[in-house]
Amino acid sequence: MLKTEPRDSTQKTRLHFFLLADSVACEGRSLLKSFITAAAQRAESIHVLSFELPELEFKVGLSTEVTSRISFQDAFPEPLGWSGRGSGLTLGELSASELASRLATTSWGSTTLVLDSLSWLLLRLPFPSVCQVLAQLPRRANAAGLKIVWIVALVHRDLHLSAQLDVLKALARLVIALQPGQGEEGRPQTTVVLHRKRGNRLLQKTELFSILPRFGFKFLSELPPKGISREDEAEGGREPIAVDPTARLTFNVHLTEADHQARESVPLPYHFSEEKKSSLLQTSTEEGKIYCEPDATDDFHDEDPDDLDV
Repeated sequence: MLKTEPRDSTQKTRLHFFLLADSVACEGRSLLKSFITAAAQRAESIHVLSFELPELEFKVGLSTEVTSRISFQDAFPEPLGWSGRGSGLTLGELSASELASRLATTSWGSTTLVLDSLSWLLLRLPFPSVCQVLAQLPRRANAAGLKIVWIVALVHRDLHLSAQLDVLKALARLVIALQPGQGEEGRPQTTVVLHRKRGNRLLQKTELFSILPRFGFKFLSELPPKGISREDEAEGGREPIAVDPTARLTFNVHLTEADHQARESVPLPYHFSEEKKSSLLQTSTEEGKIYCEPDATDDFHDEDPDDLDV
């Protein structure tokens, strides 16, 4: 899920909206910090918009090397801006243009934007306006000279309607839903990954991973996949499962040897007899003749129907 290798600078920049969905049974902030650590290893600048935790509490456990690359936009102390004295982020600045201008002043190179959490915003702002900000922010940021390559949003899925979560999933290129299990450091955890590929094809798989000290990420294994297309199986090197399309038919489409022999013994309708062939090939001045070749199933009567007394 998380790649720590450096990104090729020659590749065309493409935005990835990454949605991390947790619940009260399985927290996702540890995995969020793991993603931030991976972004720092890729030498990206990191912007964190924090609404649920203050800056010092959010940085607990992160190394100095990682925190040195974080530009923290702290909305926790005064998110509504009532006092007018704070320099932190407020809800009034949650438009695409205002947010892009604010982030562009402290950004360099490729940038990862982290929202902790998106649920805090969805519970206080109209749902359509939040979705519009997510959709418009990449274009606004590019106009302001900010190159955002990842938008990572933590969402608490048990706080929202399923219809709202479906809309967020439609906006995201990658959705990671944590499953209940052992959440201690170093213990295996389960997650369901929904990847939206080119052509709007969906790839779903279940993975096991663990969070290492200092929020390192370790992939353990992939469970049997679900919903993978045959094209994806070929790309992944897996042999596609052979499917018999006639397995569930209510009639038999296969022929036995006797069926083949019976079919071969039936004369084809466009095959002519020798008499008719010779007549067609000969040039004659005689009157035309009509040849009747009865079928085996024709029913003949000696009487002429016109001579019958009715």
